[in-house]
Amino acid sequence: MSKIAAIAMDSTALNLALTGVRVEEITDIREVENRCDKLMQDELDVLIIDERYREGFSERFTDRLKNHEGEPLLVFCPHFDDEDSDVDAYLSSVIKPAVGFEIRLG
Repeated sequence: MSKIAAIAMDSTALNLALTGVRVEEITDIREVENRCDKLMQDELDVLIIDERYREGFSERFTDRLKNHEGEPLLVFCPHFDDEDSDVDAYLSSVIKPAVGFEIRLG
């Protein structure tokens, strides 16, 4: 069975948790960076990161993400409240080929 974890906030955290994904809801950006670092060391297949964190990441951490190779697959998840985004289709198109099953969000 694939191991998937997520770091998200608000409705994104709730929606991902409802799919059965292990979600950590963190609001402090430095804590998000530290937790991502630790989860990237774990034996995860996929780490889903709330897109809204991205703009607050330090340059060091942004470079770490850009240079990351292998597992876990890092997926930035759009915010669920955006009317224009089809989060379910996006996550399915990225995650299903990587782990062999869909995360159904709704």
